[in-house]
Amino acid sequence: MPQATDARSDELFRWADQIPTPLWDDLRTRAGEQAAAAVEGVFEQNRFKVPMLGTVYRVDPAAQRIQHEQDPDHRVSYQSGVVLLTALAKSMGVPPSGRMVTPLELEGGTLFFTGAHTLATKPLADHFGRSPRSLVKAARALGGESVDGADCAIRLPGLPLIPLYVLLWTADEEFEARAVIGIDDRALFHLDLAGVFALTNVMVAKLTKK
Repeated sequence: MPQATDARSDELFRWADQIPTPLWDDLRTRAGEQAAAAVEGVFEQNRFKVPMLGTVYRVDPAAQRIQHEQDPDHRVSYQSGVVLLTALAKSMGVPPSGRMVTPLELEGGTLFFTGAHTLATKPLADHFGRSPRSLVKAARALGGESVDGADCAIRLPGLPLIPLYVLLWTADEEFEARAVIGIDDRALFHLDLAGVFALTNVMVAKLTKK
């Protein structure tokens, strides 16, 4: 029986099973062992297992299917799928530097992260602006941790080699809450800018899930 969703099932670019074949073709041209090693995933029986933001995903190139390992019937989002396939196909396996930048500071980021690609910092500020402890709790549920910075700051394992960050300044009587999204400055060794955008959106959706 098809799983019920809260959105039209035929809406384009919402679910991973709508990802175009060419993106799958990019992955199929790469040796599976090499692709898995580059993202610190696992390749066995011609399928990948890749952790991302607290969830292990199974990626099956032959069937063009992406599933949650613990909940195979859960429908995976389009943006999650794009991140996984892009990283598996393109990652160079470079370890993180530990230096945080904003995505706008990545090469080409100033032009890319505008308009429709504006980073989703407002939902973070709106959701956690008066409850920073809730941000820390949500981050820990995804395998993250508190770090120094702002009024509250967290670091999350976006992908094993791509740490993500959220810096939060809480609301008070004078100022509205403000959030900044950060990422390791070597992110473009693993994803293109569209993949970075998708990964940050997946992070925000997971953190603010009620």
